[in-house]
Amino acid sequence: MKIQSFSIISNSKKLRGIILNSGVKVPTKTVIISHGYASNMLITSPYAKPFIDEGYVVIMYDFCCSGSGISCGKSTDMSIFTETENLIDVLDYAKALDIVDNNRITLCGCSQGGLVSALAGVKREADIQRLILYYPALCIPDDARRGCVIGTKIDPENIPDKFFGLFILLSKKYVLDAQSIEPYEQICKFKKPVFIVHGIEDKLVKLEYSQKAKELYPDCKLVEVHGDHGFILKGLNASNKVTKEYLVMNDK
Repeated sequence: MKIQSFSIISNSKKLRGIILNSGVKVPTKTVIISHGYASNMLITSPYAKPFIDEGYVVIMYDFCCSGSGISCGKSTDMSIFTETENLIDVLDYAKALDIVDNNRITLCGCSQGGLVSALAGVKREADIQRLILYYPALCIPDDARRGCVIGTKIDPENIPDKFFGLFILLSKKYVLDAQSIEPYEQICKFKKPVFIVHGIEDKLVKLEYSQKAKELYPDCKLVEVHGDHGFILKGLNASNKVTKEYLVMNDK
């Protein structure tokens, strides 16, 4: 497995990532994997396995301003919209690579990275083949409107300039941008295939959010597995198994 580092400028900040390539020298099916909140590409790397097994070029990266990982920027500048811009810039970078088949690019995201991937997918539907989303955090806009941000209680009508969500210092920008999103109205305009895997025991992003997405997306398959949010204690093996089965069945 060849591992190549890359860096690009996204929204005036340096974004860093890696490309995993099993040795292909011709344009090949490719997946771009986006990590979740308070995470990074190292934590998300186990999700690459089914794609590697099926011969994909895998691109992983750290969002700018995420508060974790090796890309640049202050976490107080981060929001769903800045991360969407990051992903679109990574997509444009990938499309210019000789080893990437521009007709077979999958956007894949975990949790907040799933919401970001879904939003980017709508903006750039013509440039991607499909979406694969793991426990996508479609709850973030609802949470922001009711004043619960990654477990931190705030007054949604009087948002503090800065506050901590877990160990990440956030700003009012994160909340205001999230509050402005109507997730299903926006993301379900995407007409190409969507594959979602969600844990039945997920307490952070309830399964009902993905069940609603399945009903509203024109072409969506949802697989429910036993697992918690992030598949930290349980669910990763099941997720990788059903992902590989999906790829085998749908990559012709």
